[in-house]
Amino acid sequence: LEKDPTNTALEAFKEETSKTGFGMYVDDDVDLQTVESHTKVEWDDEANEPVRSQMVYVDEVTCIGCTNCAMIAQSTFFMEGEHGRARVFQQWGDDDETIAVAIQTCPVDCIHYVSYDELKRLEIERRGQNINFKARLVNQGEYRSGAGYQAKYGGGALFTDQQVISGNMGSRCNNCPSRGCKNCPMYGVGKNPEFIKKEKKRKERLAKAKMKTAMESQNKRAEL
Repeated sequence: LEKDPTNTALEAFKEETSKTGFGMYVDDDVDLQTVESHTKVEWDDEANEPVRSQMVYVDEVTCIGCTNCAMIAQSTFFMEGEHGRARVFQQWGDDDETIAVAIQTCPVDCIHYVSYDELKRLEIERRGQNINFKARLVNQGEYRSGAGYQAKYGGGALFTDQQVISGNMGSRCNNCPSRGCKNCPMYGVGKNPEFIKKEKKRKERLAKAKMKTAMESQNKRAEL
């Protein structure tokens, strides 16, 4: 991985990880250079939709590479090597409360709850991005978060625009789903009523499917 002398926290984290694997609990078949979490989402085949309604996504242009989320939720976030930003490699790799802590303690509030469709769009758009690493050294507003065409010493560089993320538009309620608002789209941590109803139906479908399989197996044994 390339070293970034401007981010001592990231370099210290990468050094520790290289020795112990700390902060990266990853399956052997996962390539951190290319993994896109939407391809590994747990799927409900019967309902033809993801098991979880909400996904987690890092706004990497806003991220300052502090390593906070990767240290807290080690089976969900990691520090990607090219730009030194946090990224999700496994949706809900950690329990809800751990992920909530990682999100709520992010110093720049750059981690968002998004839908599966939005996650897929954002991860596809992210391919080949070019982030201005200098943007984290000054006020984000002053440096336009590194978006668009920015001048640099010795010429110019075309940097990736900030992505359009629903969590960046309007009030985000501090990104907190724990209030349990009835129509809150941020399912998961708060166990709001809408999520509970959906989860109950999903578990009932699974229980019926298991019972059906068990009965069919029992009938086959009886026939023998």
